[in-house]
Amino acid sequence: MPIEDVEGDEERRAKDGYDLARIRLNRLLANPDKAVVIPERKEATKPKPPPDFVRNVVGSSAAAGSAEFHIYRNNRRKEMNRLNYLEQEYQEKKKDEEFEELVRERRQAEEERTEKNRKKRQKRKQRIQELRKQKKKKRDSDASDSDEDSDSDIPLADNKDVSNETD
Repeated sequence: MPIEDVEGDEERRAKDGYDLARIRLNRLLANPDKAVVIPERKEATKPKPPPDFVRNVVGSSAAAGSAEFHIYRNNRRKEMNRLNYLEQEYQEKKKDEEFEELVRERRQAEEERTEKNRKKRQKRKQRIQELRKQKKKKRDSDASDSDEDSDSDIPLADNKDVSNETD
């Protein structure tokens, strides 16, 4: 038996979809070097365009030939199928446009929220930086004031006191 037949037999023995998926997955994992073939999605078949001529065949009226009704019914069926196809295509496009609009609105609302939050974060960050700068300036000014006080007071007072005590 060829290999394909054995694989087909295994798939036929599958009791449900779970078993079938398990068998196929095990087969894929058995040979990981083998390329996996993913079938392309088939496009919907479009009905043939209507013929350029239109027969004026009346349905089941008098003086119609024996085959005329069947021709009429067949043409009517083809035209109804074509119109149904066009209607379905229109509905799908309409749904796609509505979905795209919904996605666009959600994305815009999300961007607005993120922009608002970004501005809040930047404002908070800027406020914190300004407070740090103010604290740093205050420390620098306090340190420079204390340095000036300590520089002028300590050396003069200590030098005089020390010199007086040693004499």
